[in-house]
Amino acid sequence: MGVARVGMARVGVAAAAALTGGGAGLAAELVWAGRRPLPEFPDIDVSGVVPASAPSGEPPLRVVVLGDSTLTGPGLAAPEDIWLRQAIRRLRLRRAVCVVSLAVGGSRVSDVAARVDEAAVLKPDLAVVAVGSNDVIRGVPVQTLARKLGSVVDSLLDAAPVVAAANMGDLGNVLRFPAPLNIVLHMRSRQAARAIGATIERRRRAVLLDVTRSNPAFRDPGVFVADRFHPNAAGHAAWADSALPGMRLAFDRLFTGHSSPG
Repeated sequence: MGVARVGMARVGVAAAAALTGGGAGLAAELVWAGRRPLPEFPDIDVSGVVPASAPSGEPPLRVVVLGDSTLTGPGLAAPEDIWLRQAIRRLRLRRAVCVVSLAVGGSRVSDVAARVDEAAVLKPDLAVVAVGSNDVIRGVPVQTLARKLGSVVDSLLDAAPVVAAANMGDLGNVLRFPAPLNIVLHMRSRQAARAIGATIERRRRAVLLDVTRSNPAFRDPGVFVADRFHPNAAGHAAWADSALPGMRLAFDRLFTGHSSPG
């Protein structure tokens, strides 16, 4: 029992050091763990058309997405398996949705910020952003992440009537990260999720996609692909379940004064 207490105390000290900026060694271990020699999978382009629930004669809505591998589904069989496509399909909208993806695996918030102008040119009806996990893994301060994401959302709101932004799930559940790294990531990702939520709540036309509801599902090792990092179709289904209320609200807001989303 004493040894266990000492071990957990050391883990707690190490985690606290990493969280307060004093854990350069742990930060390096986090990056190393993220790059362990494991199978690699290419990005999948989530772009495509989700049909309407019934013929409407109206043009498709354009949804432009920006972010990291959350939206590129490495290891999945098809773009239809990615959580965003699953969620839109489940909404059974009366208008088709044309998804246009600018997402790139490995992106950080600064990478997404660099593509906002490109997204604006596409004139989205709805912009979806899912990014931040790579910032957390690489030790970017949570408040810096939230501030930069807020700037991205503000810029997108100049181009789109509604912006939906995802927070992040518990990165401590990711199989690739052993203890004590998983404990550090557990704490940092929870902090980041709260900060992102607060950032989105301050913007009237922005909607939070709260994927933290999926955290229990990701305690099952069976929801990851062979790289032990990215979720498989079941993991994406759990994300879709969690994001669905936010996606419904985003389309409700988009349709306000025009028609009902379903």
